[in-house]
Amino acid sequence: MYYILVYGTAGITACLVLIRIAWTGFKDPYGTFQWTARERPPDCLKDPSLGHHGYLKGRSSGLRFHYVTKGDHRKPLMLFLHGFPENWYSWRYQLQEFSSNYHTVALDLRGCGDSDAPVPLEEYSLDTLLYDIRDTIDELGHTSCILVGHDWGGMLAWHFALERPDMVQRLIVMNAPHPASWLDAVLRRPSQLLRSGHACFFQLPMLPEIVLSLEDFKLVRSLFCGKNLGIRNKARRLTETQLEGYLYWLSQPGGLTGPLNYFRSLLSNTLYKHQDIGVPCMLIWGEADNILVEGMSGGTRPYLRGPVVIHTIPECSHWVQQDQPERVNKYIWDFVLDKDIIKHNH
Repeated sequence: MYYILVYGTAGITACLVLIRIAWTGFKDPYGTFQWTARERPPDCLKDPSLGHHGYLKGRSSGLRFHYVTKGDHRKPLMLFLHGFPENWYSWRYQLQEFSSNYHTVALDLRGCGDSDAPVPLEEYSLDTLLYDIRDTIDELGHTSCILVGHDWGGMLAWHFALERPDMVQRLIVMNAPHPASWLDAVLRRPSQLLRSGHACFFQLPMLPEIVLSLEDFKLVRSLFCGKNLGIRNKARRLTETQLEGYLYWLSQPGGLTGPLNYFRSLLSNTLYKHQDIGVPCMLIWGEADNILVEGMSGGTRPYLRGPVVIHTIPECSHWVQQDQPERVNKYIWDFVLDKDIIKHNH
């Protein structure tokens, strides 16, 4: 039933997208089928105040991973996992904020940013991606971490906490449902899958890469800056330079395939485990998220048997750590400094 819903939605979405492309292409063929590969990274990606750039080699994969780090490496590790279609830069507000107490590291996930991007879809299996996280923690000289994830990074964080609770001191997830609650919500209300029609559309080969590139990445721009999907906080809306911090890597040849392979692999081939998370966990959810299905935050609670804190932020978009960084940072400080989280559990 789940696969029928996913691929049925993919077909419906593809038809609608193709009709729109035909219409815009008819009106402005040159502008529609035009996009530019950026020649040099924008200055924001080289800002030294955000931290030092480094590379590590995954022991399991042999791939090279890029990361940005700030803070003393002898302090506890706080590892950040970004979502789609982002890179390490989405954690710029948190890298600086928590570097006083932690060894903060924002990783470019496999296939994203300046990390290696294997082409075959099997290179993006769940087990492979979880090995990347384990190898990163090991290569950085730590045995465990405070794991922070958003969007697909949040989904990986949920799974990693299930598989390796010994390596996760505390889990912080933003706008990413527990994998089992996602499946439950979709099967209970199949109509909600249309709200995440993009995730189903991305199952298709080649076409999503073309669609996302049209009109110089207009759809990607609308994700971050559009009225319905983009960052709501006027003071934190992306500047053109900050937007280029994402478009630079996505515009490179094959730059969209790696990020899209997360959808193709995890959404279509993963049988989500109905397991409970035992590590202390905090879920932060922007209530104005028009990308994920409704009700995801509340649906996660039954799968958390350890201490749990859930915060919802009204008028906050899917890009929660960029939209409301001060509020998100306060929630994180309260959570990580709480020595007796069970006492304060609510």
